[in-house]
Amino acid sequence: MGKIYNINKDERRFNLRTATKKVSDITVDELKTIIHEVIAEDLEAWRETFEIMADKKLMAQIKQSDTDWRTGKKEAYVSWDELKSV
Repeated sequence: MGKIYNINKDERRFNLRTATKKVSDITVDELKTIIHEVIAEDLEAWRETFEIMADKKLMAQIKQSDTDWRTGKKEAYVSWDELKSV
């Protein structure tokens, strides 16, 4: 889990100003590159999602694990320590 930082209003204003300045310094070509990279990452994530959804066996396992979780079948799960030692 991520760290929680306490930031006062002045620090927030400085960070926003710095971020705004950096964004305004980006050229159109750099911005296009960033947009293309973000779109490519999103498309890859969707492809992976569709691959998982198309795998009937994997989807059945996911549904079974959801059922096991809801019904409290703890024996159906492996602890992190057990998994690390495999």
